[in-house]
Amino acid sequence: MGALVEARLKTTGMHCRSCSMLVDMTLGDLDGVEDVTTDHVTGSTYVRFDPDRIGVERMIAEIRAVGYDAEEQR
Repeated sequence: MGALVEARLKTTGMHCRSCSMLVDMTLGDLDGVEDVTTDHVTGSTYVRFDPDRIGVERMIAEIRAVGYDAEEQR
């Protein structure tokens, strides 16, 4: 495993804790994602991942696939 990096995503469309749990489970199941925490109130998703195994664009695509929107915050 390579060095882990962190990304912060602005995730929109979530309305409750179940929404944030779905995002966490979706990203957490991806190869290369080490840790993920989503807060539906702030719309923030923090992800620690191995950039040699997965990229931010793939994570955003997976969030969109379950019905929410996301973009990387820099």
